[in-house]
Amino acid sequence: MIPTNPNQEEPLVIIGSGLAGLLCANLASEYMPVILLTKTSLENTNTQRSQGGIAAVWSQADSAELHIKDTLLTGCGLSDIAAVEILASKSRDAVMKLIELGTLFDREENGNYMLGLEGAHSLPRILHAGGDATGAEIQRTLTQKIQNHPQIEILENCQATEIIVEDGFTKAVRYYHPQRGFKTLDSSQIVLATGGAGNVFQYTSNVKTATGEGLILAYQAGAELEDLEFFQFHPTALCLKDQPVLLITEALRGEGATIKNKNGKPIMREIHPLKDLAPRDIVSRAIVHELSLTQDNQVYLDTTHLDKNRLTNRFPTIYENCLKLGIDITKEMIPVNPVAHYMIGGVSTDLWGRSTVGGLYVIGEAARTGVHGANRLASNSLLEAAVFSIRVAEAIANDRNQISAAWNCPAILPKELPLKNREQLVNQSWESSLSFTELQKLMWEKAGLIRNKLTLESANEQLSHTPLFFDGEFSPERFELYSMKLLSRLLVESALQRKESRGCHFREDYPFLRKEYQYSIKKSILQEYQLQFSNNTNYGRASY
Repeated sequence: MIPTNPNQEEPLVIIGSGLAGLLCANLASEYMPVILLTKTSLENTNTQRSQGGIAAVWSQADSAELHIKDTLLTGCGLSDIAAVEILASKSRDAVMKLIELGTLFDREENGNYMLGLEGAHSLPRILHAGGDATGAEIQRTLTQKIQNHPQIEILENCQATEIIVEDGFTKAVRYYHPQRGFKTLDSSQIVLATGGAGNVFQYTSNVKTATGEGLILAYQAGAELEDLEFFQFHPTALCLKDQPVLLITEALRGEGATIKNKNGKPIMREIHPLKDLAPRDIVSRAIVHELSLTQDNQVYLDTTHLDKNRLTNRFPTIYENCLKLGIDITKEMIPVNPVAHYMIGGVSTDLWGRSTVGGLYVIGEAARTGVHGANRLASNSLLEAAVFSIRVAEAIANDRNQISAAWNCPAILPKELPLKNREQLVNQSWESSLSFTELQKLMWEKAGLIRNKLTLESANEQLSHTPLFFDGEFSPERFELYSMKLLSRLLVESALQRKESRGCHFREDYPFLRKEYQYSIKKSILQEYQLQFSNNTNYGRASY
C-alpha cells in the first residue's frame, strides 16, 4: 500500500509522456501533485507506435519460470535475475492495472483474451489491442486519464534542458518553453521517462522525438549510464524511398509469415532452430548476411499463404498502411530491412527505479533496469515500462519525506570526455563537425548492426569534438543535435570497450562470447544459451 502524504505539496515532476510517464503520473497523482513535461505533444511517443503487444504470464499453460527462462536466454547472460523475476511475477498485475484503467485488449468470441506468439517465447503470451495497434490503445487510455486531472498539470512542447542537483540530490528541472523561454520547476523528486534514441541512426522505427536527451540530462546530473553498446535492431521494417519507415510487427511471424530472399528461399531455415522466431539480433544479422551474398537491397516477408480474413483482421494497421503504399500483403510479399528499434541500455537503476542521483527515478526505455541484458525479448518493453512504473510510483510515495535515507548509491560525477586536439576547436565546433543527417549516416554505417574496431574508432574520431556540456546559443534543434552527438559518442566508446559479440552487440573482429564479460546467472540457463551460440556456425561467424 502506498502511504499518503497530505502535508507534502511539492510536485513530482515527470519528463516524458509514453506508457511509463503516463502510468506513473496516473498512479502518483493519487498521493501528490504531478507536473508532466513533454517536448512535443502527449501522443507523440514510441508507445503510440508499438504494434505487437505486451507480454504477460496469462494462460494456465504458462508460468513465471518459463517467462524468466525466455527472458534470460534472450538476454545472453547479462540480465539481472532479480529484475527479471520481478518482471515475470508482476506481469499479470501490470496488465490488470492497464485493463482497470480502461485499456481494451483483444478478446476471443468466448471472452478470453487473445494471446499471440512472438520470437523467442516458449508459447503464446502476448496480449494485443486493435490487432496490431496495442501501443495506440494504451496511449489513448492513459492520455485520457490524465487530461483534465485536478492533480496533474501538463506542459506540452516544453524541452527539459537540465536536472539541477545539489549535494547529490535533485533540486529542480530547467526547461525551455517556446513562448516564455527558460523556466524552472523546483522538485526533490523527478522521473525521467523520456524513451529511447533510435534517431541517432539513419533508419529507425522510432518517432522523430526519440533522440536520447533524457540520458544526457541524467548523465550530466551525475547518474550512471550502463550497457549503451546494446541497441536492438528490428529485422522487419518497410523502408521505401521518400516514405516514413513502417515497422512490420514480429507478431506476423508468430502467425506463420516467413522471411525469404528474392528467389523465394526461406533464409532462417538453416540459421537457428526457432527459424523466423529466433531472437531479433540473430534474424537481423541473418538478413544482413543474406543481402551481402545476393547483393540485393532487401529481403521479403511472405504473408501470402496466410488466411486472408485472419491476416486482415489481426493486422489491420499493417494491411491498410501497406495497401496505401501499393502492397497488398494478402497477394504479394513485403520488402523488409532491419532498422534501429530499441535501446537496451540506459540510466542504471535499482529495482525501484532509483538512479545514482538522489531523487532521480528512471523508467521505460530510458532506464537500464537489468531486465533485458544484452538483447530484449519481444514485447517485454511495454511490460517493463508498466511493471516498473507501478514500482516507481510506490517508491516515490515511500521516499517522499526521507529521500536521503532511501538512497544507497552516491551520485557519480560525469566523466570529463577528452576533446580531440583542443587547438582545432577554434575552427571546428561540435556543431559544425556533423549535421543531423551526417550523424545518422555515420552511426548507421560505423556503429550499427555490424561493428569492428576500425569503424568504431573512425566514428569516435568524428564525434570527439562533442563536449560534456552544451555550449553556444540555445535552440531546441541545436540542443537535440548536441544530445544526439554526445549520446552517440558514449555509445561508440562503450562498443569499443566490449571486445566480444553478445546479443545485439556484434563485433566482427571479436565474433564470440567472452566469459569475463558475463554476469553470474543461473547455470542451466547460461549453459543452454552457450550451447545454442557455439553449436550454430551460421549466426556466430564474423562474416555477419
